[in-house]
Amino acid sequence: MKRVVLALSAALAALSFGLTGASGGAQVTPGVTDKLVTVGGTFPLSGSASSYTPIAKGMAAWFSYKNATKGSNGKRGAGGRQVKFVYYDDGYNPTQTVTQTIRLVTQDKVLATVGGLGTEPQQAVRAYLNKNGVPQLYVSTGATFWGADQKEYPWSLGWQPDYQAEGVAYGQRIKAEQPNKKVAILYQNDDYGKDYIAGLEAGLGKSKSQIVATRGYNATDTSVASQLLALKASGADILCLFSLPTFTIRSYATLKAIGWKPDTIYQNSVSATDTFMGIAVSLAGAATVNGSISVQYLKDPANSEWDSDAGMKLYKQVMAKYLPNAKVTDGLYLYGMAKAQSFTNLLDKIGKNLTRATLMKAALNSTETNKDNPFFLPGVSATTSAKDKFPISAQRLIQFSNGTWNAIGKLVDPRPSKK
Repeated sequence: MKRVVLALSAALAALSFGLTGASGGAQVTPGVTDKLVTVGGTFPLSGSASSYTPIAKGMAAWFSYKNATKGSNGKRGAGGRQVKFVYYDDGYNPTQTVTQTIRLVTQDKVLATVGGLGTEPQQAVRAYLNKNGVPQLYVSTGATFWGADQKEYPWSLGWQPDYQAEGVAYGQRIKAEQPNKKVAILYQNDDYGKDYIAGLEAGLGKSKSQIVATRGYNATDTSVASQLLALKASGADILCLFSLPTFTIRSYATLKAIGWKPDTIYQNSVSATDTFMGIAVSLAGAATVNGSISVQYLKDPANSEWDSDAGMKLYKQVMAKYLPNAKVTDGLYLYGMAKAQSFTNLLDKIGKNLTRATLMKAALNSTETNKDNPFFLPGVSATTSAKDKFPISAQRLIQFSNGTWNAIGKLVDPRPSKK
């Protein structure tokens, strides 16, 4: 898969479509008029990762809400413009991501891509978008290279805490509280899964010898039984699931089937929503799933601790109006809204002088607190600067019990010090 991504990236980088205003444009900026801004993205609306569909729908709902709401300037929309959000299905297939991204840029004439999902799918179009000066903003992937490679790819930027930092948080907890436990890892066999392993090892430091077994799976696999049987045979006490939701759910069901109950399961945040955990419990039983540990940086609509919170009330208000038949406790909808709010905050900040260049300048020099984005946990901010290309870093450990994720640690920033 990685070879496919690199080949696609190289081919696209060589293409030049002569895009008008690709670098900010002295005359015309694609996707921008006095009254309208058009942006887009690709998402897996079908296929193995289609459970992420609520992210795109949550983004669309927030843009609809903003379009109907007057801002401080007395105008509806963001930055004085209505937001048109165009998104297409790529099936979590990098080849389709390429096709649909070209469509967004050359046919829909988007100002930028926003929120596109998937490490390898978005990696496949990164060179093309950068070649043509099209902002690739707030991708829905925590791959570390979105921040680490920002100098090489100045038109691309992540949003959420990166996977290595999340892995560091798990490694630090294991080293501090479970120093004598053996660790086994199930991971997706690509940059997404390997990012987590690198972070876990960094968090464990000299204790990384606690890792006694690792097994990978491919996104096209239909079972992880052989991998989990091998990890069980290693004698591990701790299991880390660095996997997409479908495979995380499948793993819990397989654990029950093979009779393995690790002392602790660490589960990456991309699978830690009310919907996914509910399915896991229904297939594997609460006894298998309870006690799992993950992290969070956004408020959880499935946890009653936020019922009286103003931001949660707003989220539920938007859901009721624009997605009345959707599952309001599914945190992926809130994730989508939070990301869309970060983007509309940029548009509000820029105002009239909106170009691709001014958009990237604002995105790379920004401070957004939970007062600006009511869906962030208190204390979480999205900050970028010349020294910091990782917008959100702070997160806290949470543990699953009887249908709810609850905090078990304070907010921390496990990213290395900025230099």
